[in-house]
Amino acid sequence: MSRHPRSSPVAVNFSTRRAMLPVHMVQQIASLAGVDGLDIDATSALATWLAARFGSSGDRFVPVRAVWLTAGELQSSASRRLIDDIAGRQPDSVPCVVVTTPPSATLYELASYLELAGRLYQSLPVVLGLPSIALKGGRPHLVQLGAIRRFAEEWDRSLAIDLSGQFDPTWEAEAAVARLGARLTMLRINASAPSRAAVGRDRVACRALHAAMDRDLLLEVAVAPVKSVPFPITPRVAAYGARRAVDYIAERAALHARALREGISHYEGSPTSHGI
Repeated sequence: MSRHPRSSPVAVNFSTRRAMLPVHMVQQIASLAGVDGLDIDATSALATWLAARFGSSGDRFVPVRAVWLTAGELQSSASRRLIDDIAGRQPDSVPCVVVTTPPSATLYELASYLELAGRLYQSLPVVLGLPSIALKGGRPHLVQLGAIRRFAEEWDRSLAIDLSGQFDPTWEAEAAVARLGARLTMLRINASAPSRAAVGRDRVACRALHAAMDRDLLLEVAVAPVKSVPFPITPRVAAYGARRAVDYIAERAALHARALREGISHYEGSPTSHGI
């Protein structure tokens, strides 16, 4: 059961990134963590194979809300079988397909990938994903993000950012979120990022999380284990880490909602990633 109010515009999902377990076992972790759904990482052959191992989750079934694929695997039979299987298992809650592209992809190539994804998965929403390696510091990158936002607006697509990998620690979180605007609907972060004690890349991801929540728009937050599951940590530890992230995000969502109701600054008078 979800641990945060249903009225919140923020949904929290458990990501299978680094979870080296079949999906029916991941659903048990997600159920213990009290998240809204699953964020399936299918960007490698092993991850795709594990994601297809549904088994029986019994009363702990947690719906899949997003499936991440690399642009090069859109047409693979394994990816298409996985998407079809997931959509068939939950006809009332179809997942979105997040297409991650190479950092050097041109706008023309992005258009080709989105056209292909839309043709292959016609009944599912397609989201353009920016991988961690593509996130850089500096103004040129912000200009690029502005172009990507305009591109997404032309194609009427949403955007997702993966902050769970080794991105540039000088990435300007608040400015980047502002550049992407309302098209940014999904963030993937490590379970250690939503914390007052976040440091390094986690702190940058936490700042991005706050900036995205501050817009008061619908937002999907995917929480990935900090280390591989089941080694060197156990599934129960992974569930505990995700649960702490859910609690933090719920707390922040409540504070942001109260700030909007009272018409005050979102950050004044409350500890945030800007002053913790």
